[in-house]
Amino acid sequence: MTATTDAVGERLADPITTEVVRHALETIAEEMGTALRRTALSVVVKDMRDYSCALFDAQGRMLAAALDIPSLLASMAPALQSCLEKWGDDIEPGDVFINNHPYLGACQTNDINIFAPVFDAQDVLVGFTGVIAHHADWGGRTPGTAAARSESAYEEGVLLPALKVEVAGRPNTTVLDIMNANVRHPAQNVGDLRAQVAAARSGGTRFAALAEKFGTPVLLAAIDELFGYTVRRTRAELAKLPDGDYRAEGYLDNDGLDLDSPVKMVVTATIEGDRIHFDFTGSDPQMRGGMNIPNSTLRSVVHYAVKCLMPADVPFNEGSLAPVTLHAPSGTAVNPDFPAAVGDRHLASQRLASIVTRALAEAAPDRASAEWFVGWPVLVCESRSPKSGEGVVLLANVAGGAGACAEHDGADALDVHMANCQLIPAEVIESSYELRVEQYALIPDSGGAGRYRGGLGIRADYRNISEKPLHFLSEAEQTRPEYAPLGLDGGRPGRSASLALIDEDGHEAALPVKGQGVAAPGQVVSLRAGGGGGYGDPASRPAEALAADVRDGRVSEEGAAHYEVASR
Repeated sequence: MTATTDAVGERLADPITTEVVRHALETIAEEMGTALRRTALSVVVKDMRDYSCALFDAQGRMLAAALDIPSLLASMAPALQSCLEKWGDDIEPGDVFINNHPYLGACQTNDINIFAPVFDAQDVLVGFTGVIAHHADWGGRTPGTAAARSESAYEEGVLLPALKVEVAGRPNTTVLDIMNANVRHPAQNVGDLRAQVAAARSGGTRFAALAEKFGTPVLLAAIDELFGYTVRRTRAELAKLPDGDYRAEGYLDNDGLDLDSPVKMVVTATIEGDRIHFDFTGSDPQMRGGMNIPNSTLRSVVHYAVKCLMPADVPFNEGSLAPVTLHAPSGTAVNPDFPAAVGDRHLASQRLASIVTRALAEAAPDRASAEWFVGWPVLVCESRSPKSGEGVVLLANVAGGAGACAEHDGADALDVHMANCQLIPAEVIESSYELRVEQYALIPDSGGAGRYRGGLGIRADYRNISEKPLHFLSEAEQTRPEYAPLGLDGGRPGRSASLALIDEDGHEAALPVKGQGVAAPGQVVSLRAGGGGGYGDPASRPAEALAADVRDGRVSEEGAAHYEVASR
């Protein structure tokens, strides 16, 4: 890092001060997440941890973040920019902004962005704090709101286009009344929203304290230097990669409505010197269903992919995007036109992240791995709390396996790439919903065979223990064997995902890979994630490693036969 000076050459922020400020800002973001998690009402925030927290400068650039959910983090700056463009200079202490409009910088209606301005003691705007959290239900056509079968953004709940939810510290009751009149269980939404505002305010207090400690000019100089340092480091790392065009393509199983028609996504990454350009030309037209990828989420995919090329010590902020450009034709699955539905964009963006990183693996083969499972099987249903008797919406997903690489097996049960949600504990589900978790288990043989084995996916079984039929939505991607996670360097692909409905006598019926279903009392909804691809020739896997897999139940006796171990 270099020192920053003012107009007359006085040194304002030296490298040590800048580094101290950097880590202070990152710590504030982490503390905001802790405050949110401890005060929220919903299982999705408290236990699944589907949220992210970040800090921004006065221009709306993300300057520090807790590494929560990558797909959310890089979408926050565009959502804040829409607030700044709309409100201009009409920003006062105590204001709080809310934005969930996917065509105004947000990523989906369930993911609610909250931003609070931060002022110093002289009322100079020094930046913003931001908290984004997934609300299990936000109204719309389907309990849980987000659904691949949605055909319009107007079916996806209440759109809040960069509004003030608090004005000078006083709640905007009009916004809250509109919200409460359109969501299924408003008490939970209000509780989580209040937790978001409290987390943003707690971060703002700490941010303002930094301005008081260092002085606003020094703090702002350190922030500018932090951005500049990140730009320089990113350019330097890109310059180490070979120039060229790196292309990859892949497919979604379907668009959520026509379950027999795959959707193609394409990327060409062009590295030239210390810059990189991503071109998504060749991707299919926008989908009729709800898995289209809005621009803010596409930006997240690109930011994530660039971060994967960087050493761990390069800061995660807006500076990483300075050497990056992208092009996505409008009206396509990766840049839809309003009012295309985008609520299930997570399934598509995870697949796109896999495609983009596969393209970049040609430029950085030392960082390459076999493909990871990104199909994210999910169960969404409206149930009733055994404790309060009130209605409540469950959103539960299960993780798959990571791809193996040249040094080790893939990790089991990992919410990969741009996701980072946790598995909701069985005790929490059983105490919060009329469901019993019959099993959370690793699926033997789900990881692709190889010298290094792919990670295993999870099976999660949920039994309806109520006296009424359970109406649910279940979805998954990578259910087609031909789109299962690919192996690398001779490794085999991982297993694809599946969904099933199980009777009390054990009889199973396959569920549609995306759609609604009904579980009678006593029936079980079973989510089965896929595994990661294997790396290297399976015959070269050491016999002791395979024996350990069989002993631990990761590979069955039948599965072991596929390895064709050379020593046998």
